[in-house]
Amino acid sequence: QMWQPMELISGRDQPQTPGVFRFLEKSGVWYLEKVKRKQWVPNQSVSTFHNVEKEVCRQVYLFTLQPRDIEEFRASNTHLQTAPDSLFVTKSICSLQTADGIRALVGWKLTEMKYNYKDNMDLVEIRILADEEMEKTLREKFNITLDKKFVPINTSRLSLF
Repeated sequence: QMWQPMELISGRDQPQTPGVFRFLEKSGVWYLEKVKRKQWVPNQSVSTFHNVEKEVCRQVYLFTLQPRDIEEFRASNTHLQTAPDSLFVTKSICSLQTADGIRALVGWKLTEMKYNYKDNMDLVEIRILADEEMEKTLREKFNITLDKKFVPINTSRLSLF
């Protein structure tokens, strides 16, 4: 997640608190990349990060400068909201940018990341919550109080973000 605006210049590293970002332009297609710092994950047994140490640079998204009409996005938006394989349908999702990182609750998996925790390394704490911890976690970590009992949506408790 970027915290500040970026200049639309291809190939220039643009450091921010969450990491180093850059745009790359190839044949009219622009790619936003994030150069990842090393991550310290104290509870490795819970983590299912794929290639955490090997992934040095991540392509976040791509775009063109061609003007678009909102209708061009309708099918994709509908798919994300309704498709049985969409993350937004199969899991409950809550995320919050904090002063020094990010928190995310996806299904029963709580991930808290502190950027540049020490020696240019991010601290990533991950834990799987019990059902009875959900409402307290939403209240204390995300400042969300629910009117009704929270029932997480998750097709598989072990399918992690």
